[in-house]
Amino acid sequence: MKIAPYREIPDKKELLPLMSMSFGWSYNPQKFEEIAEIDPRLKNSPIGFCMLENNEAVGFVGVMDLQTKTIEGEVETVGGIWGVTTSPSHTRRGIATELMKSAHNYFDDKGYRFSFLLTARTIIAYAFYRKLGYKDATDFPSAHKIIEEKKKPSGKEKEESKEVDWEKVVEIYNRFAADKAGFTVRDKKYFEVLRKREKIKPERIFLGENGYAIFKENEEAVFVNEIIALTTEEARNLISFLERKGKPIICDRTVLDEKILEVYESLGYMIRKKSHDLLMVKELTEKKTFSQVYGGKFYMTSLDFF
Repeated sequence: MKIAPYREIPDKKELLPLMSMSFGWSYNPQKFEEIAEIDPRLKNSPIGFCMLENNEAVGFVGVMDLQTKTIEGEVETVGGIWGVTTSPSHTRRGIATELMKSAHNYFDDKGYRFSFLLTARTIIAYAFYRKLGYKDATDFPSAHKIIEEKKKPSGKEKEESKEVDWEKVVEIYNRFAADKAGFTVRDKKYFEVLRKREKIKPERIFLGENGYAIFKENEEAVFVNEIIALTTEEARNLISFLERKGKPIICDRTVLDEKILEVYESLGYMIRKKSHDLLMVKELTEKKTFSQVYGGKFYMTSLDFF
């Protein structure tokens, strides 16, 4: 067996069975690489490391270059781990450990002080990451509500705009995140990448004067991807708009802004301060700790998941 960077794999179609079995991901090399070419988190990285056996992909660990903002307001690039998987036929053979070493070596070569990953406490991999030196960085408070009486749109309500003013979206976000540390470095290109990755659809963003809501929905629920509000009143307006979508359930699984969480609570939402999902961090150097660089709170929303 040998380890090869993703970009050096001759036939990337070999990754389809591995990704499909592990994540249910219909991996399309052409489409993925088109996104990687414009995504600043991937375009200058090896994308990942793959364990090959007779040219068959039996393990994979993805790497990203992530921009963060420190408590001092400095932009710092860090490592991001994603897509950790091993073929069921090759488990317990140290493949994931070797691939993670390759990822950490890449981060070391780049001079990154931290490596981040997203996982859940309920899966086996959580204990594996802790053995590798990762520790809990950020819990995800959540808000949930059952709408007892569906509020149908009146027809007079302002519907979500299909022609989104992305300049205004960026301006609102950057004002909102000005004093926050974490995954808070955004520009218009950031939102373009999210649209390309189909995490945002124009018909699923509601833009107000002092905030916006990005969401998805099905027949039973509205799932909030992100609520950004410059005032408490705007937060209430955005949440009320989502409730008027007429779905029986509203769910926001990542609410790291205390003021918005308080608004949810005041509107009768069930609040949980912790969830199974969380962000983990590994300190790659001994220069400064995670807490010293980012303070007591690390901000992100579900749109920052990787």
